[in-house]
Amino acid sequence: MDNIVLENISPKYFTPKDLEQSQIWKKNIIFQKGKKFLIVAPSGSGKSTLATAILGTHFQYEGNIKYDQQIVKNLHLEKIVENRKDGVSLLFQDVRLIKDLTISENILLRVFNQDRKKFIPIMEEYASRLGVESLLNKKAENCSYGERQRSAIVRSLVNPTDFLIYDECFSHLDMENKKIAFSLINEVSQKSESSVLFFELNEFPFEHDYQILHL
Repeated sequence: MDNIVLENISPKYFTPKDLEQSQIWKKNIIFQKGKKFLIVAPSGSGKSTLATAILGTHFQYEGNIKYDQQIVKNLHLEKIVENRKDGVSLLFQDVRLIKDLTISENILLRVFNQDRKKFIPIMEEYASRLGVESLLNKKAENCSYGERQRSAIVRSLVNPTDFLIYDECFSHLDMENKKIAFSLINEVSQKSESSVLFFELNEFPFEHDYQILHL
């Protein structure tokens, strides 16, 4: 997938307060593969609504979202799900690890039917970078929210898609861990030529070269 295109979209069941000032709602936007974006908006303005719409989880919006030339609303569910393997992934705000599985089992779900053994060194390296390597054999339900959030970031990167979307993925991390996670996401996305879309309440309080859009 080379582009995700937003064509004049707006939420169907609520009207954002700053609809007229938005740089995304009711506009035509192209997120190109390899480019990086920071989408900033206050709570309740539709960040998660937009992020999940781009993933193809719902269609409660006016206008069109396209994967390259394909209108997502017109795609069969199987095709949308298929796109989540290689095309577009979303780290949800509530993380969504399976509580009965270990951290490593959760992370390796992201490799689907490929040989898991070849991903283990990658997983261990990223887990070490984010300080969760000692948790790999621990069940997710026994980890803190911050630990699960760092583990979910590892899962998103172990087999990266063309478009990596993060919905407030640093919300339970302190500044030092935010910087480390941000650096790892940048490094992996550059290597895989992935595009990154961060949805955040505020701009990052550290240096970056992301294009900022206000929702």
